Amino acid sequence: MEKARVLEAYKEYEVYLTSLQTAIQDETVAHTPCTEGKWSIAQIIMHLAEWDRFVREERLPYMKEGSNLAGFGDVDEFNRKAVKGVEEMKFSEILAHAQKERALLRQAIEELDEQNWHARFSAGGKETSPAVYFGGMLEHDHHHIEQINSFLT
Repeated sequence: MEKARVLEAYKEYEVYLTSLQTAIQDETVAHTPCTEGKWSIAQIIMHLAEWDRFVREERLPYMKEGSNLAGFGDVDEFNRKAVKGVEEMKFSEILAHAQKERALLRQAIEELDEQNWHARFSAGGKETSPAVYFGGMLEHDHHHIEQINSFLT
C-alpha cells in the first residue's frame, strides 16, 4: 500500500467523522447497536480511535528495519476496554476524540520517510512493513464504516 493512499484514506475518514456529526444528532441513534448483539456506532468509532492511539503510541515508533515487536495479546480484551463506558459519553465527545486520534496518527505516518515506510520488521512472529500493516488497518476501517453505513440507510 502506498503511503499517499493511506494518508488520503485517513483524511477521508476524518471527513467521514465530521459528516457523522450532522448525520447523527440523536444520542439514541448513536448508542443503538447496529445489529442485535453488535456494537453501536459510538462503540465502533471509539474502538477505531483506541486502535489509532495504540498503533501511534505502541507500534509505529518501533516499526523499524529488523525490529521484532511482541505479539499483541488479547485483542478481545483490548476491544472490551476500548468501548467501556462509551454509553455514558456524548456522541460529539466520541467523535472529537476519534478525530484527534486519527489526525495524530496521520501526522505520525506523514513523518515516516519512504525507506521506513517499506522497512521489514516482525510483529508477533509475522514479517510485515508499515506499508502492509496500514493496508490491513484500512481494511479494518472499511469493515466498520460499512457497518455504520448499513445501519444508517
